[in-house]
Amino acid sequence: MALHRFNLLERRLERNPELKVDYHKFMAEYLSLGHMRRVPIDGEKYSGSYYLPHHPVLKEASTTTKIRVVFDGSVKNFTGYSLIDALLVGPVVQDDLLSIILRFRTFLVGDIAKMYRQVLIHPNDTSLQRILWRFDAADPIETYELLTVTYGLSPSSFLATRTLQQLAVDEGREYSLGAPALQQNFYVDDFIGGAQSVEEAVQLRTELSELLAKGCFELRKWASNQLSVLSGLTSEQIGTQSAIKFNDNEMVKALGITWEPETDNLRFDSKIFQRNSPPTKRSILS
Repeated sequence: MALHRFNLLERRLERNPELKVDYHKFMAEYLSLGHMRRVPIDGEKYSGSYYLPHHPVLKEASTTTKIRVVFDGSVKNFTGYSLIDALLVGPVVQDDLLSIILRFRTFLVGDIAKMYRQVLIHPNDTSLQRILWRFDAADPIETYELLTVTYGLSPSSFLATRTLQQLAVDEGREYSLGAPALQQNFYVDDFIGGAQSVEEAVQLRTELSELLAKGCFELRKWASNQLSVLSGLTSEQIGTQSAIKFNDNEMVKALGITWEPETDNLRFDSKIFQRNSPPTKRSILS
């Protein structure tokens, strides 16, 4: 199945050169960062291994990566089970979404770059995260193993968020603001919190960045309703268009909600379709 899906993928990429360039760039980065490795031919033991088909997902709204490669652990093998069927999900270890969204009143937001991919999988288990890949159609298809927590598998969210919680326990003693924020103000990789003053917000931002760096996590896309909170950051670390002044109609996406930092307003954007029939509560909700 993985080989069949890979052949379909290659034909799709050949029909779309722009997508092919982006897909190859994504996979090359995966390899160069050490997030996957090529499996030597003599190391290909099929017993106890699982091959993940993969495909692209376009993210037009993203300000960083427009394309994400998704690895499909839902494909059933000859036993009738998939990798997802065999994995436990794990408990939720972060605060619930509603509690975090209600903290928008103390606005300071950011997110962790490539959070899942900063967490290594135990070497005993990487054979369950194999893929087929080649960078040139003239080369033989090779086997690679994904070495980090992989987006789309059942326990991935737990493994990554539980790692953040442990980081706060292991390294948080020196960070009076950063450690509690790491434990209470993250929803997966999104930080939403704030402070009662600009000075405290800057200290919180600094402590969080330093604490997460101890686990090799990078905080980026910082945004605030007070631009002075962003002072000292590079343009690559800031989630708004400018750190000097807000642009007209400046908007930031956080947890699916659109935020206008200058006016501190929250918005829900939706596409409204014209209907010939009278509107009903059901159609409006839909």
